[in-house]
Amino acid sequence: MGPMVSFNMKRPDGTWYGYREVEKLATLSGIQLRTGCFCNPGACAKYLGLSHLDLLSNIEAGHVCWDDRDILHGKPTGAVRVSFGYMSTFEDAMKLVNFVENNFVISSSNRCALQPSSISLPIEGIAKAAARHFLSSITVYPIKSCAGFSVDQWPLTSTGLLHDREWILKSTTGEILTQKKVPEMCYISTLIDLNLGKLFVESPRCKEKLQIELTSNSLVAGRDEMDIQNHRYEVRSYNNEVDIWFSRAIDRPCTLLRNSGSQSHSCINKNGSPGMCRDVGARLNFVNEAQFLLISEESIADLNSRLKSNLDGRRSNGGQAVQVGAMRFRPNLVASGGEPYAEDGWNNLNIGGKYFMSLGGCNRCQMININPEAGEVQRFSEPLATLAGYRRAKGKIMFGILLRYENNTKTESDTWIRVGEEIVPNIDRH
Repeated sequence: MGPMVSFNMKRPDGTWYGYREVEKLATLSGIQLRTGCFCNPGACAKYLGLSHLDLLSNIEAGHVCWDDRDILHGKPTGAVRVSFGYMSTFEDAMKLVNFVENNFVISSSNRCALQPSSISLPIEGIAKAAARHFLSSITVYPIKSCAGFSVDQWPLTSTGLLHDREWILKSTTGEILTQKKVPEMCYISTLIDLNLGKLFVESPRCKEKLQIELTSNSLVAGRDEMDIQNHRYEVRSYNNEVDIWFSRAIDRPCTLLRNSGSQSHSCINKNGSPGMCRDVGARLNFVNEAQFLLISEESIADLNSRLKSNLDGRRSNGGQAVQVGAMRFRPNLVASGGEPYAEDGWNNLNIGGKYFMSLGGCNRCQMININPEAGEVQRFSEPLATLAGYRRAKGKIMFGILLRYENNTKTESDTWIRVGEEIVPNIDRH
């Protein structure tokens, strides 16, 4: 209609590109699009050909406005809209055309970047499958999206690392806050002292360090239940003193909530299908998809090598080559040894006698482009733009793998995971 064009795109095999994938890549290219249903769900359903049953099924799957579920049951839940205005130029239109050609039109020149085979286990990785891997780092993130702390050893529980993402910050409107919308959360540092039984929290915006007892209810103000991504949690809220501290730390009103762990359910929809979270059947704290994220030092080194030779990335960073450390990706576990991306082919793994199941690759978002250094939050197009060039498959940009702890005992046992333990993977050779 006029200067506005709404559209979706298909792959050669007939499957759809999701609008979130298009939006993510467009942002990396400096193109602003609107995606979703454009605040018109009726017209959206009509032109997408979604029936009443389709809409009910999408709702049961947990789909709401502004989420990332752009494809459900093989059908798009929204579209991409391009709008041209008075100040738009021919060059703007050509930039869009070139963007679509480079990222979505499969040709001999970009086939490797657009096909899933580009992230399968490298041949070198199979040839050197006997290479030894070791656990080089363990990081715990007590409060979702805040800074974590590294340890040499830490207890394992049925929810993953003890106290990992056990707390969240919620806005006054009920929104769960993360660095995507509140990047300043990266400056909130955390530390748990198991001997003292306390969580210590610090912020450059708060003069005093906050201390929260892990077992005492002295600061607890009440209990409630809440649903997040098809999980139901029983949560504890804290008194005004705690909420005021965090509100000052992120410069907006918020409340701190803790998962009590007593009523955490798996993400199964009414129709029996899994929801957004991939760790179906496991007990979870406030995680997006799984209990653990593992990356490897070799994969980070390979990415940094590509970033160093990326001229476009240098231009977006003031002429300096972008280099990233492992913590940019917020992993719980970092492995060393072997070939880059060897972890892609791990079905399950044994770490010092503890067993973990791989749930597949981790889909990365623009949060990894946030650089909290130098006292201010900076946003770049890297490293996500470079990853999109060679780690993209079926609408996702993969880096690292998601894991679930396979605790075969019915009770919480005194099991610890330690830096330096050998990782013995079971490799998928297909």
